[in-house]
Amino acid sequence: MDAGRHVDVAIVGAGPAGSRAAWRLARAGARIAWFDGSFPREKPCGGGVTGRALDLVRDAIDPAGLDAVAIDEVAFARRDQIVTVPLGSRLSTPPLLTVTSRRAFDEALVDAAVAAGVPLIPSRVRHISAHARGWELEAGGATWTAHWLLGADGANSFVRRLVHTPFAREDLSIATGFFVHGCTGSSISIAFEDEPAGYLWSFPRPDHIAVGVCAQADRSSSAMLLATASRWIEAHLPAGARLERYSWPIPSLGVAALAREPPAGSGWMLLGDAGGMVDPITREGIYFALASGDAAADSLVAGDRAAHAYARRIRDGVHSELRRAAAFKERFFDPRFTDLLMHALGASAPIREVMIDLIGGIQPYRGLRRRLLRTWELRLALRVLRRLF
Repeated sequence: MDAGRHVDVAIVGAGPAGSRAAWRLARAGARIAWFDGSFPREKPCGGGVTGRALDLVRDAIDPAGLDAVAIDEVAFARRDQIVTVPLGSRLSTPPLLTVTSRRAFDEALVDAAVAAGVPLIPSRVRHISAHARGWELEAGGATWTAHWLLGADGANSFVRRLVHTPFAREDLSIATGFFVHGCTGSSISIAFEDEPAGYLWSFPRPDHIAVGVCAQADRSSSAMLLATASRWIEAHLPAGARLERYSWPIPSLGVAALAREPPAGSGWMLLGDAGGMVDPITREGIYFALASGDAAADSLVAGDRAAHAYARRIRDGVHSELRRAAAFKERFFDPRFTDLLMHALGASAPIREVMIDLIGGIQPYRGLRRRLLRTWELRLALRVLRRLF
């Protein structure tokens, strides 16, 4: 076997998690084989990248170089009620939320890793097996061996199926909708839906609008969600636009599933969506993907019990936040709570600020109770807290 195909780390997947790990490890001098047979591609999501996610990657990419849309307001909707929240000063640097093409964002991260010295092998990994030196991988008609295997290949992860188990249907959400070509804008819309319980989003991209609906997979179907998205498009966007349908699974783990989730094991680590690292309420996963890439690189560079160090860091950091979100989730999408939330958003500027910060990742679930009480909207805040906690 070619000596160049013996590597320290094999990374499967070139999304944010895999790209971040590749960039960090390459700069540390690791020998890496990095695979993705589907890159570049547009991702079926809103395209919102939070300020805290951008802060993680400022050492690798220049956010100013992204083809981003300036967002001036967020509109929350439920039935016929709409509450519009101007962002105003929240558009300062770093921005609360940058909306860009996921293809452009992912390409920037990949380009940074390639420039750091790790070429992306544009082939799908067809086979992985345990090997005396760790792992053997086959892709593009060639074979590699690696000491470590990093699965950063999304919700349908091939690596996950090998080292653990696929996600159960109740641990997934369906995200489906349309890229609406030929129009864009400067506002985000978020509409709370009752049946099935979830939400619709409309995010303006540079050359289209991404409209989608997400709900738990075991309580909904693509047909139900597409019908909701179609009705919204018909009511709010220009007629005659070209629609490009998309659909994608998103991990949405509950408290019990997170407790069972193994971030790492002997010679392997799961990163980002492959490890279920997505907020089960907002379904935002970019920040957690990048954070897992950093954690994997730090643990491998340190070298001492890397799997244990990575698992501990994920459980104490990423999982801690996701567990809080999972504990709130059922109550958050209860119609009684969303009715109350819309009332609170309409009545209180401080509570609107809390909600915007929650979406933007500035306000974690830890400390949310204290932050709501500190709005001094005590009557409203206490009603919200009684429903949520």
